[in-house]
Amino acid sequence: MITYEFKRERQCSDKVVLALILNQRNMTERVIIGEPFEVKRQLETNSGDVFYDKTSRLGTFLFSFESSPEREWNVNAMELRENYKKIQPYKYMREKSVKPYADFLRRKYENGEPSAMFAAIRTWESFNKCYNSNHGAELFIDEVTPLYKPFIMYANHKPWELGAFRALETVINSEESKVELWYPVSKRPYECVVTFCSLLPMIFYYLNKIEDWGLKFQNCKVCGNNFLTTSKHFELCGDECRKVTAIEAKQQFDERNKNDKAEQIYENNYQYWYNRLRRLKNNNAPQKKIDEFTKAFETFREEAIKHKTAVKAKKMKLSEFTSWLAEQQNVVDNMVKRGRGE
Repeated sequence: MITYEFKRERQCSDKVVLALILNQRNMTERVIIGEPFEVKRQLETNSGDVFYDKTSRLGTFLFSFESSPEREWNVNAMELRENYKKIQPYKYMREKSVKPYADFLRRKYENGEPSAMFAAIRTWESFNKCYNSNHGAELFIDEVTPLYKPFIMYANHKPWELGAFRALETVINSEESKVELWYPVSKRPYECVVTFCSLLPMIFYYLNKIEDWGLKFQNCKVCGNNFLTTSKHFELCGDECRKVTAIEAKQQFDERNKNDKAEQIYENNYQYWYNRLRRLKNNNAPQKKIDEFTKAFETFREEAIKHKTAVKAKKMKLSEFTSWLAEQQNVVDNMVKRGRGE
């Protein structure tokens, strides 16, 4: 990939586009930013000179989308517009006057969020392209205004929660709604939608695909992040949150059973068996001995659970359970000695 430089000349010979590829089977999305020819090369041979190419979990583009509650994008664009009116005969003077706005765009570009990166590149390219044109200031504002619409809306609404975005479908003009659909080919197996101007059509396309595939928007009950899933029954977004839930469940279980003597002595003896099995493996005991011990371990576990349940149901005395466990420890020790060849 290449890095975009916010200098006082155009870096691209063609309009920069954003391409989106959604993969239902793998539940992933791929976003690429670059000039059209380079994006196609990247899709087909992974050799294009593009500014961004990342595959993420499905929904990432929507959930991490740029938000502009203070309309800072619009404010900076209007300030850039004022530079068209200034007479600056020397290049260094022009560069100094636009530096604060170039720095703003560079920060947005460097944060790695694709909608902000796309808008930053397109803004700077439009500024440089229109600078020496007739009515350049007006042309510049006309080009960048469609880029910022969804940023303002994202500050107050999310497209999967309210119908505000849907209402825009009837009011955006033809230039804003311009996209291309690149159909699958042999080297490009997935449908690809490409925007040249506004990101609103990409949002509509994404939402329609999600609706067609019957996917659901969910909020993870552990981390609070949004995610897409095939059913409302899934409440966790991934393995990390599932691990957190499992740990919490184990802690709750331990808390409930910390005063349960039968549970405690069972856990201690289970760990006794487990440690002996691990020792056999670490000492490179013959596989036959390891298999024999593993089978005996499973038998012990099944019988121990039955006895523990009987103690809790008051069908067996705790002293009897303790004596049985002590006998099993002798069995363990003898098996370990044989495993070491003693």
